[in-house]
Amino acid sequence: MREIFKTDYVEITFDEEVKVVFAKLAKANFTSEQYREVWEKTLEFAFANKIDFFLSDIIDQKVVTPEDRKWFEESAVPRAIKTGIKKGGIILGSNPFKRYYFNNIMKKIGGTDLPFKAFKNKEAAYKWFLS
Repeated sequence: MREIFKTDYVEITFDEEVKVVFAKLAKANFTSEQYREVWEKTLEFAFANKIDFFLSDIIDQKVVTPEDRKWFEESAVPRAIKTGIKKGGIILGSNPFKRYYFNNIMKKIGGTDLPFKAFKNKEAAYKWFLS
C-alpha cells in the first residue's frame, strides 16, 4: 500500500496491485473543508494515476452535513466517473444512520455510469471489485 494522504481525520492509500484507492475516515470531527479535501486529494490522485476502484471506510466517520453530501453527489461523483474508475464501494458497518446516508447518495447517483455498492468489510468489497 502506498500512502497518498494522511491526517488525523483520514488516511488515503493506494493498493497498486489491485489499483484500489482506499480512504479510511477516522473518528475525528472534521470541517466541511476537510471533508471535501479528502475527495479532492482522491480525485487529484485518480486523474494523475491509473486506478480501477475506489473504496471508502466510513464506519468511524462522523455525521456529514446535507450540504457536503450534495457537493459529493453533484461535484465529486461526476468527476470520479471522468477518471475512468470501474467501481466504487463503501464500508458502512451496521450503523443505521450510515445506511441512511448511503441510501440518500444512491438515490442521486444510482443511475450514473459508476457501479457503487455498500459492504460490511474490505474483503467483500475486493471480491466484488475483482468479479
